[in-house]
Formats: sequence, C-alpha cells, structure tokens
Amino acid sequence: MKVIHTSDWHIGQTLYQYSRDEEHKYFFNQLKNIVLEEKPDALIVSGDIFHASTPSVMSQRLYYHALVELSRLYDDLQIIVTAGNHDSPSRLEAPRELWEAFNVTVIGNLDFYKEVQENGLTYDTSKIQIPVRRNDEVVGWILAVPFINAGNYPSLKEDDCYSKRVFSFYNNLKYNLKLNEQYAENHSVISMGHFMISGIDSASQNKLTGGLESVVSTEMSAIPGIDYWAMGHVHHPQNVGENIRYSGSPFAMTFNEIYPHSVTVVEIENHNVDIKIREIEPLIPVVDFPFKPNSYDDAPSKDELFAKVVEILDNECYVRLHVRTDMPLSDMDNARIQELFDGKKAKYCGIQAYFPVNESDCEEKAVRTLDEFRAISPYDLGCSVYKKKNNAEMPDEMRALFKEVCDEVMKF
Repeated sequence: MKVIHTSDWHIGQTLYQYSRDEEHKYFFNQLKNIVLEEKPDALIVSGDIFHASTPSVMSQRLYYHALVELSRLYDDLQIIVTAGNHDSPSRLEAPRELWEAFNVTVIGNLDFYKEVQENGLTYDTSKIQIPVRRNDEVVGWILAVPFINAGNYPSLKEDDCYSKRVFSFYNNLKYNLKLNEQYAENHSVISMGHFMISGIDSASQNKLTGGLESVVSTEMSAIPGIDYWAMGHVHHPQNVGENIRYSGSPFAMTFNEIYPHSVTVVEIENHNVDIKIREIEPLIPVVDFPFKPNSYDDAPSKDELFAKVVEILDNECYVRLHVRTDMPLSDMDNARIQELFDGKKAKYCGIQAYFPVNESDCEEKAVRTLDEFRAISPYDLGCSVYKKKNNAEMPDEMRALFKEVCDEVMKF
C-alpha cells in the first residue's frame, strides 16, 4: 500500500492580517503534481483542515475545490480526511455522503453508542476502519481517527492517565480490525491521529495548538500490527521513533516555523515501511531580517537596520525585522518603517526589539515556588512584564487603567 500523508493545512489562516489563500492554492497545485507522480492508493489528511471552526465561505470554497480537483486525478485514488482540534467536527463531516461520490471519506468525530456493546466498545469502529482498495482488492486499512478531546477517550479502571487511555483506545481499535471478515494478516495498516507525542521537537511549535497532554511514544509503537502512524497537530515535520511521523504543515504558519515543509510518501510492503519526503516550495517565504539574533549584543542597531532594509523591499516575502535598542521605538520610527514597505513587494510583519539585560531581568528569571508566584499580584506581574518587554516603566495613564482592570477582575 502506498499513501501520501499530509496535515495541518489551516485554510483561512492569516499572517499579520495577510491572507494566505494564494499560498494554499500554490500548495494544492504542488500536491496534485506529487500525487500524479507518486500514484498513491490513498491521500490522507490528519486534521486541522481549517484554521478556525467557523471558516469563511472563501475558505470552504478553496477546500472543496482542492478536494474535487485531487479526487479527479485518477479513479482509484482514495482521499481520507479527519478533523483536527481547529476544525468543527460536525461542519467538516456534514457533507460526508456527498463526498463519498468523489471517493473521499471525511471523519469529523466518533459515533458513540448509547450503551456499551457486548465487546466492550463504546463507539462505532466500522466508521473509522477504512479499507484501501487497488483494482477492487483490499490491500490495506486506514484507522481514520480524528482529534478526540482528552476526556472523551474511554476511561480505564486502573492507571487512568491520558496516555494509557489513548494506548488502550488504539489497541482495542486494532484488535477489533482483526475481527473484520475483510481483514488479512498481510494487509498494511496505517493509523491516523491528532495529538502530541512525547519526545517531539516542539521548539518551533505554536504554543496555542491546544491540548497540553502528550502520549508516550514507546507505548504507541508497542501496539502490534500498525505499520505507520500518520500524525497531525505538530507543524514541524519529524519522525518520532521508527514508524511514527508528523507530516507537518505545508508552509510556515508563523515566524517560529521557518524550516523546510513537506508531505510524506509512505510505501508499505510485507509490513516493511519506506518513507520518502517531498518538500513543498513556499510561494511567499517567511524571513527574519537581517537575521534572528540570539541576544541584544547580536542584534543590528537601528541605523544598521534602516541601511540594510532596502535590500529586501523588492522581494516577495513576509518580513519580521530585528533591532537592538535601549528604548522602545518611537511612533516616528515605526511610521518610517511602515512607509519604507508601502507599495513594495515585501510584506511588513512587525519588528522585534532587543533590549540590554538589567538586574530586573535576572530577578524575573529567578525560580519561584508556587506559593511565591501566587503572592505576586496580577497588577505587579503585568507591570513587571511590561518593563521587561519595553525596557521602561509602564506610563502613568496606562498604569492607572491597568490597575482599574485588575481591581475589577479580582472582585470575581
């Protein structure tokens, strides 16, 4: 069985108010070419199709058009889409019956039984056990599991932690697949998922991905009979162990994601897994200019920045500037920067200022106990964070307004 694994499309996402629609179209054109070249049995998309649970009409049109175009590439191509934590499960799955006419299977959520079945199952496994066919013959299976809230995994009587419940869920799902009359031991099995796994490289991961719990990778790898784990949720493409992989997002969603993006081609024969990476060319690169400094001392001065920024203005890219300064930039400085980008190809996405380290910064980095942290008032903490970010005290007028807000919140 051969599949192309992708995830985390985040259709409808904006970067500093700039639409990414053209970038998504550019990605879908590349994906179509990769599918035609690789001729997989299935294309699987492991969640976060949309960036918001209520996507715009334009975002939905882009998604529908892309899936229809992909489905028409050749008759035997199966497309399997599961919901992520950014998606609305019901909205994604609503046109499920219509999609079946295009050989597309969309799984938004699990269908739970009202009563526990005799076999102990609490949900309909047949819905998420998708046979993959080649010339009308079953060659493998996709366990198309969408994002599941931590509390919705079946509970255990003992050791009822999140990781154990996820392990038990997938272990039971794989065991149940073996009871399917169409299943054969020589069939390849791929399991989809949308959650965090321990041991990942999350340094560049968006901290607002949702869900802090993680699953122990060795437990997932220990489930017998699953050849490959097609994971979504983490935007940085990477392997976790031998047969678990996050395919990652198709292009950088933030300035924390400046690294090569790709889709994954997975070929399984006699349970031997071969993984190939197909890189995606970004339509509009994301650039830290002139570079991303490590500290105040490494950063360019304001004069150096203004002298160099002209080098990038005619390039089609998203630009975040970096500067060394002792004081927050003035309104005049910010207006000057904005004017430089007006009418240019480069898209201005803000500026990161680096201030000299002072004693208060060292105090902020001191380790505190939970009781010590609780003793700090929200007002004092907010003032401290403002000073750390701006290397200056919060203005009196802002301080008064902030104090008023804090006092009001503390009444509840």
